[in-house]
Amino acid sequence: MVSGKTLPNAFAGGLNSCQFSMVRLNDDTRDDLVVFDRTTSKISTFLAQTDGSFRYDPTYETAFPATYNWLLMVDYDADGKRDVFTAGVAGMRVYRNTSTTGKVSFQLVANPLQVEGFSGRQPLYAGPVDLPAITDLDNDGDLDIIAAEVFGRNPIYYQNLSRDKNPGVSTPGLDFKRNGDCWGNFFINDCQDFTFGVNCQTGGRIATPTSTAGQARPVHSGITLTITDTDGDNRKDILIGHVGCLNATRLRNVATNDEKANFVAADNDFPATNPINFPSFPALFVEDIDGDGKRDLLASTNNGTNDGGLTDFRASNWFYRNAGTTEKPDYQLVQKNFLQDGMIDLGESAAPTLADMDGDGDADMLVGYAGMLTDKGTRASLWYFENKGTVNDPAFDLITTDYLGLAQSVMLTYTQPQLVDMDGDKSPDLVLMGRVGRGVQLRVFYNQAARGSMARFNAGDAKTITLPGDFGAGELPTFVDVDRDGIMDVLVGKQIGSVEYLRNTGTNGNPVFTLQNSAFGGFKPNNLTRARSLAVADLNGDQRPELIVASSDGKLLLYRFPDQPDQPSVLLDSLKSLSYPGTGLLISAADLDGDQLPDLVVGSMAGGLQFLKNTSEKVVITATEPDESSTPWAYPNPTDRFVTVRPPHDGQAELVNLSGQVVRTGVWVRAHNETTLDLSSLDDVTYLIRLLSSDKPARVQKVVLWK
Repeated sequence: MVSGKTLPNAFAGGLNSCQFSMVRLNDDTRDDLVVFDRTTSKISTFLAQTDGSFRYDPTYETAFPATYNWLLMVDYDADGKRDVFTAGVAGMRVYRNTSTTGKVSFQLVANPLQVEGFSGRQPLYAGPVDLPAITDLDNDGDLDIIAAEVFGRNPIYYQNLSRDKNPGVSTPGLDFKRNGDCWGNFFINDCQDFTFGVNCQTGGRIATPTSTAGQARPVHSGITLTITDTDGDNRKDILIGHVGCLNATRLRNVATNDEKANFVAADNDFPATNPINFPSFPALFVEDIDGDGKRDLLASTNNGTNDGGLTDFRASNWFYRNAGTTEKPDYQLVQKNFLQDGMIDLGESAAPTLADMDGDGDADMLVGYAGMLTDKGTRASLWYFENKGTVNDPAFDLITTDYLGLAQSVMLTYTQPQLVDMDGDKSPDLVLMGRVGRGVQLRVFYNQAARGSMARFNAGDAKTITLPGDFGAGELPTFVDVDRDGIMDVLVGKQIGSVEYLRNTGTNGNPVFTLQNSAFGGFKPNNLTRARSLAVADLNGDQRPELIVASSDGKLLLYRFPDQPDQPSVLLDSLKSLSYPGTGLLISAADLDGDQLPDLVVGSMAGGLQFLKNTSEKVVITATEPDESSTPWAYPNPTDRFVTVRPPHDGQAELVNLSGQVVRTGVWVRAHNETTLDLSSLDDVTYLIRLLSSDKPARVQKVVLWK
């Protein structure tokens, strides 16, 4: 809940640079919404509701092909189902929509899409930063394509000849011919600078144009094109966005809807009322969003990154409702945060952490993010969500967007919090990493409250943590007791893709970190995965922790946590059954539904959060289960009073201090049976539980007592 409003799509993951397509996903009577985010290369699927809203449903996302740069959905074969057009290595790919009742599916039919050019068949050019227009331009029943030429000077018309060659065919295809080197009789010089009156009707090749300033135009780096009739004259106009421009421009067509189209004037502020104005590179989409039969207008930035931090990615989807008709639209601005207002969206690089901060037994949440531009520069803080639900049914309520007043006192960006017990007092402390200028700051705020009480942090008492080596921007530290000695160590996901193990050779109150292993778990440098976000949790209740790895390129992998710090991690699951979560992943684990199995909350570059429920089958430990020598047989560790001993064989269990003195005489324990030891009379130190048997070697396990 945010500002008293329940968010219908709270964990939809955030949206930044979006491209919109309406398509039927389920079996009802209304088209649904597919959103491709250029920032994260993620496809998000939203089902249309009877009240006109959209409900996020990720179950359809795995049916879509892997996509990058751009995605548009249009029906090329006239079967009533929209197909996928998207970027390819050599141009563009096309996937036919082969969905049947209740099941969405796609089949690759062109990679790359070919066109008849000046020198035979060749890939149809579509720049990786451009967005082409795919529409039936000449109204003959097949889809044509208008795309910017390689220098971005002007659009090229690729005419579909399916109907021309086969007038009676019921299923048009993908038979394209290039029509000349320009189309529409104009050149693009700059944001609001166009040259009209160019003769594109002679065909063949043309000379390189010059701008109105007489200078040769430089190679472009991004053009978006949208074709639609904007003024009701039955002539299709063109809407243009340019990579370096704030505005969207409408060019009016005064001729025909084919190769003889003629554009003669530019309206550089479109729509006329509340015109589109982005920090750079707008892209426009015409779709019937509200289901009233009239196509509305959506605009978003086509930038994959936030150059200069100028774009507010919490409000980068502008929705204009069509108050006119489809033939003569009248676009009226409704909101600038379409879909984003219904989800947790912090803009960029959401970084969640979960722990019980108010002492009521359920997990609350802090979320860091990249930052927002203010009058004091770009600042980031922490959003604090209190869980006002129950252990079994969480309900997060946003309490503040500036926890501890960080945005007012410190110039931090890219904040990444972790709630972890750093001093061993069984209450969560706050470890906060953030960028300060070009550097990185890592600090710990020790919880001043008693165990089980509302967390209390004093910002002025934060202690700086120093990590060895070249720790800097892009590194992802995870605090976890790797060697199980009761003291927090650090695993660092390096920007180059490896994982470092830094052992805490100090104490809980005075940590000192020393490099022990530069390739922990066998993770070596990898330019594709880059920095890995890590979480350690027992996902199936077998009393052995797993290592959850989320990489920058969007992969979620599950490993067995190494029994020894120098052993490689064993891959358990690639989690491919989950929908693609996007890029720049940051993860946290906690039990959010009371089934005693930790779930995952995942943040990404899109600035939102995704909730991944743990559906693992919980392991029930039985007395007949075979022993594994590496499995801990005394737990919990650390403990505040009781230790449960479940030995692999019969014997005497005695307690020894680190000086070798027996402080508790041996008690008889049975193999695979639980015996509870009460340590309440002992001092808070580290002990050894020693298992002795006449016919087996002694076994020793360390246990830390912290009351």
